[in-house]
Amino acid sequence: MGILEDLKREANNSRTERERAGLRRKELDKVYHDGICTSMLKIHNYLRELVEQLGLLEWPVVSAFNFPGIEKIDNLSQTNYRITIDSHNEPKLINLCFECAAHEEHTYNVMPKSAGDEACQFLATQKVVFTDWAIRDIHHNVIGTSIKCKLHVCAGLAFKADIDNEGIRVVSCNFEEPGERSFHSHYYSIDDQWLDKLGRYILRKDGSFAMLEISEEQRKQIRKLVEEERKRNNNLNAITKQCNVTHEGLLLKLGKLFHKK
Repeated sequence: MGILEDLKREANNSRTERERAGLRRKELDKVYHDGICTSMLKIHNYLRELVEQLGLLEWPVVSAFNFPGIEKIDNLSQTNYRITIDSHNEPKLINLCFECAAHEEHTYNVMPKSAGDEACQFLATQKVVFTDWAIRDIHHNVIGTSIKCKLHVCAGLAFKADIDNEGIRVVSCNFEEPGERSFHSHYYSIDDQWLDKLGRYILRKDGSFAMLEISEEQRKQIRKLVEEERKRNNNLNAITKQCNVTHEGLLLKLGKLFHKK
């Protein structure tokens, strides 16, 4: 009987885990539809109106970018905004893309050679047309690379529904420097103030990416509220389940009473 009991216990534990996972998935689905989805649509509407106004006003946005191997280049012109959304009913991904470009062609002397190689590789990923040639010392050793081009970089922000963490993950790509940076924002925090900060960040009015993050104290308060709400829902489900069991027991007793001969 020992092995049989072990199997029964494992089966019961597995069933319990599946039930718990199923309940959690239902909770997360409700969080998405009641909160995250609304916040994603709010972000999309804000971005759409922002880009429309930028187009009407031809508002100049000046950006800077630290090109690998070259240097930080200021006075780049930020243009060609494009917004995509995977669904207008249940969005999971919103992308805002744009280009940051120099106004004229320039020659950059990049040293050492490894930095020149790094620069050329990055420019190739951005499809920048460039001409390069070796810089040599008096002994004809290659010590660097001269690169002639009109610099530009493709940049943007992605907003992803982070359902498992009950929020939205914002990912910047080539926004301030090469590569991606990301942070998580709870859907509770997506309000007019948050959107205004986002707009100022996109327009380079505020230079810090971290400005969009909420404080640790705010995170604790939000987690506390979410946990309290979850406990209330669980308690309500438990009470409802107990009432259903009591109700079924009462009906069974009444049925037996009225069927006595």
